[in-house]
Amino acid sequence: MPGLGGALDIARWSMYSSQMAIEIFSHNVANANTEGYSRQSLRVEANYPITMGPGQIGTGVRAVEVVRNYNNFLNQQVSLKKSEYSYWNSQRTAMEEIESIFNESDGYGINALMGEFWNAWGDLSNNPDGIPERQALVNKTDNLLSMAHEIDYNLRAYQRHLDANIRGSVSDVNSLVSQIAELNKNISSVEIDGMINANDLRDRRDLLLEELSQYMDINYYEEEQSGQAMVYILGGTPLVLGANTYSLNTERNATTGQSNVLWQDSSGRTVDITRKLSGGKIAGWVRVRDNNIDTYLASMNTLMEELAWQVNALHSEGVGLRSVAQMTGTVQGLTGSEDLATDYSTDPPTRAFLFSDRYHAGGTFDIQVFDDTGGVAGTYTITTGGTTVNDLIAAIETGTAGQIDVSLPGGQFQLTAAQPGHTFAISPSAGGEPSNALAILGVNCFFSWSEQVGRPLDDLTETIRVNDAIEEEPSLISSGYLDENGMVAPGSNDVARAIFNLQDKVIDDMGGSGTSTTMDAYYSSLVAQVGVDVQNTVNNEKFNDTLLGQYISRKEGISGVNLDHEMAELLKYQHLYQAAAKLISIADEMMQALISIK
Repeated sequence: MPGLGGALDIARWSMYSSQMAIEIFSHNVANANTEGYSRQSLRVEANYPITMGPGQIGTGVRAVEVVRNYNNFLNQQVSLKKSEYSYWNSQRTAMEEIESIFNESDGYGINALMGEFWNAWGDLSNNPDGIPERQALVNKTDNLLSMAHEIDYNLRAYQRHLDANIRGSVSDVNSLVSQIAELNKNISSVEIDGMINANDLRDRRDLLLEELSQYMDINYYEEEQSGQAMVYILGGTPLVLGANTYSLNTERNATTGQSNVLWQDSSGRTVDITRKLSGGKIAGWVRVRDNNIDTYLASMNTLMEELAWQVNALHSEGVGLRSVAQMTGTVQGLTGSEDLATDYSTDPPTRAFLFSDRYHAGGTFDIQVFDDTGGVAGTYTITTGGTTVNDLIAAIETGTAGQIDVSLPGGQFQLTAAQPGHTFAISPSAGGEPSNALAILGVNCFFSWSEQVGRPLDDLTETIRVNDAIEEEPSLISSGYLDENGMVAPGSNDVARAIFNLQDKVIDDMGGSGTSTTMDAYYSSLVAQVGVDVQNTVNNEKFNDTLLGQYISRKEGISGVNLDHEMAELLKYQHLYQAAAKLISIADEMMQALISIK
């Protein structure tokens, strides 16, 4: 419209655009500290001109759209880096907690207590008849095992804690997925005609996508026509397809006892994706739970198993301060048919006993029987030719000419002097190879644990303890061997000295670990490995935190609200608004002048 009317229209459109811009800048300022908010701006264009005699005359300005300032690539990179950072952050916090469980920094961990344990055997070897040394040995051993129990318990408790975190996070993921799908519907509804941008809704969706990426590694893209986000777990497993969602569940693994993460499709079919997750805090927790903690538990168990076996193998053929009328093994659930050796009939081979792989068929040991006056009633060499418990029973009863009765009360291997008032003691055979049969059955052993024959023992550390008989009567601790006359020798320290020297014994293939080392060095290497694992997570967390910070900074440079910039823009549009208002005022005065002329 030419003339004063056109000028008024131009001024009116200018005021409208300026007003809208001011509202947008006010919205930016109000959300300067709102997480996930992307700065908005008004895109304006010159209005369509009109053609008149002199040529085209402009008709002012028009507001085209409210633009959301963001960069899709940077948004995706921020999500990716948040996933990687969360993966290492979750591991770092977990590993630091695990490091504290081993408690080696204050000088009162397993290393120190192992030293006290060996020294107590050394003290006993120096005074093998001493009762105080025996009691001190029991106390030092109890301290060592108590710390081992505590480490084992706390590792398993923390493993359960991580498992609970995983289950809870799966619920959080499902909630986020539902919210993203709902926002997809809302965005599509707002932008259905292609004329309006759902900027705030998109910001909210991007924020949810970033939050989701902290739980797992995801990728996503926006469908061009609908504006809906399609979200996938890295590898192609869908979570959100427009308004449709796919849920995650957890299921307890019958073998490990831990929770597996399951993806479920619309038909209810489930797929185990636990091992497919490679980023985000869930994958970080899974790694620590299933890799690190399981490795540390296995290493602790290897140490305790080797300690128990090495000590018991020596102790079982030694003698304390007196002979006894009865010895009872600690292994429970026995019948006569169990095989003392490794059973190679299955693949992989199964064991009836924890240490059945250490049985030596044809090995020997001596049983010395004493009469009611303490004199030697007989010395008998037992040869373990067979491999079953019944074979061992027969070998002992036959080999002692009926002086020793063997029975299985309550499923435990028991030796009893056949004659009233008689006692006996165990000793190694001169020049013979140990059979290890008694140590396997827990007879005359220093350590015991909860072992049910035929049931795999996954965690000896949990139940290892000083043999109850020794706890009650420390005089039964084997400190030496019988003398050349077959008598309990005062001052004999051979067993105590041999056990003391175990601290320096290099054990080939420690507990099947493939490592040849001493028990002390093995534990030190375990603690060192925990420290290395902690530092690895710290370094990776720092690295990914730095990268994340760089991408966030670049993103904020585009999407963040700069208050100085907003205030400058606000003043600019304020002046435009005032100028347009002034133009309206002048046009009005000119209109009034024209009217007055008429």
